[in-house]
Amino acid sequence: MRIARINCIILLALPGFPTYAQVMTTPVQDEAGVSEALLENADAEEVVAMDRAGDGEPANPDNADLSDEVDAASGSLDDSIGSIDAGRETRGWNFRGDFRAGYTYTDEDNRDASNQSVSEWRGRFRAGGTYSITEKLIVGGRLASTCSTDKCNPDIVFYSTLPNSSSIDDGDITFDQLYIHSFRREKFDVAIGRLQTKFVSRAGVFAKSLDRNDSGGTNVNWTDGVHGILHVNNDWTGHLILQRNQADGTGNIRRGPIDFEDDGARITYFLAAENERRFGPINQQGFDITYMPRSLMKDGSRDGRIKDYTGFVGRFAASWPEGSTGPRLNIAGEIGYAPETPTRAAVGLAGAGDTDGFAYLFSASLVEFQPDHSVGINYGRTDAGWLLSPQYRENEEAIEIRYMWRRSSNLAIDIRARWRKELEQLENVARKHKDLNVFARFTLGFGY
Repeated sequence: MRIARINCIILLALPGFPTYAQVMTTPVQDEAGVSEALLENADAEEVVAMDRAGDGEPANPDNADLSDEVDAASGSLDDSIGSIDAGRETRGWNFRGDFRAGYTYTDEDNRDASNQSVSEWRGRFRAGGTYSITEKLIVGGRLASTCSTDKCNPDIVFYSTLPNSSSIDDGDITFDQLYIHSFRREKFDVAIGRLQTKFVSRAGVFAKSLDRNDSGGTNVNWTDGVHGILHVNNDWTGHLILQRNQADGTGNIRRGPIDFEDDGARITYFLAAENERRFGPINQQGFDITYMPRSLMKDGSRDGRIKDYTGFVGRFAASWPEGSTGPRLNIAGEIGYAPETPTRAAVGLAGAGDTDGFAYLFSASLVEFQPDHSVGINYGRTDAGWLLSPQYRENEEAIEIRYMWRRSSNLAIDIRARWRKELEQLENVARKHKDLNVFARFTLGFGY
């Protein structure tokens, strides 16, 4: 939905509540290790038209990728630092941006037994900054735009929700960050406005997520709301996000029969606890809960039952040997479960009863096998009832191989190949959908 104003919600000024609104103004380190950027193939739709969502893929791709780094070589560039973390280092004016561009190719076997191949160039440009009004009060904002060989006509638009399944329309320019960040003593932070939020497993060339990772790949997403953070003495950090939804959608990727038409669905609640202090080989531990009241169309339509949707996610990352330089093996994983899921009929599957709600991912990376060069492999599997991941579509399994050359903190080049296929065949179709996606891209960060 386009509107003539930014719907910058101030839900509740949770006094003393910290925030980890991940606003990306840092060196380019994006999505899952140079992330799946450009193209996250079309959703299960067999359409040639590209859902300019952000990754370049055929019709309704919900995908998105991300990249984070916990170790100097993790991820691509820029999508792992949040507003809060970046803000603590801000003094006066701080300007930052990044440019990502690449070529992507997708080959699909569609459900109607047809085949199609699509290739294109895609890019994303983001520029913004922060200003410290006082030592404990910061304001920030950023403009973002995407472009492709299919469409690249600049148009300034203020969105309250995503215009399609995973990103803004190509050529559009909009705010993906516009917020106020306040420090409440040393242990508390709170950010209010339009934010970038990311909770990913950080290891090697990947930074994947089963539940929350704004603006992966070449997507432009956001979280409108409040993000609070509590820094605990034992190295754990607590997070609370209250996200504002509109009746016709929200600012980040949600899948399947998730709908916000009901008045009770206006707020999504997100709680997380995370520890990134090394404990032996373990360098990340985390647990998230997403609660979306009155948001699940249990039977696939608004006329049917409307239920609350809840997702639980646990994650970890580890590396051997210890250290952030030199050759090392990084592994990471996540597991998720949703107790209340749509019926099989609601998502087009044969049989009675509800869909399963499990999901998991696993990544392994050989980091800096040569200076600045890393490779990795990732596997993810999501049941038809898991509807939260911005990178993995429901009812699919995916395997990805990725190479990354991280030339500096402001320049990364990555190449990836990913194979995806549906776990269960939908009713009344000729076969399962599957695809191969390959891309090569670079990400360049800039600023002062």
